[in-house]
Amino acid sequence: MKIVIFFGICLICVVLKVDGSEKEETFKCVKGVLYKENKCNTCRCGGDDLACTLINCPSRHDPKLRDCPVGNTWKDGCHKCWCVKDKGTICTLECDAKAE
Repeated sequence: MKIVIFFGICLICVVLKVDGSEKEETFKCVKGVLYKENKCNTCRCGGDDLACTLINCPSRHDPKLRDCPVGNTWKDGCHKCWCVKDKGTICTLECDAKAE
């Protein structure tokens, strides 16, 4: 019985580790890459930090976008997204750049 419980716990741990829909990764601003902040403002790297437009879109204040778990990363189509402290959701605009 103890062996069954042990293997059950191991299986759950493996499943949780393998399910990589969201990962943790520190956001690093890459010069020349355009980003979108909270599905609203366009951003570029200004030194090591983001410099973003200041449009006051409704999505900019969306708690789902602003209050995400800091450090998580995910894909939104072909865009890569991060949850960044004091910014919220930051996504690349690679799909848009390739379409031009």
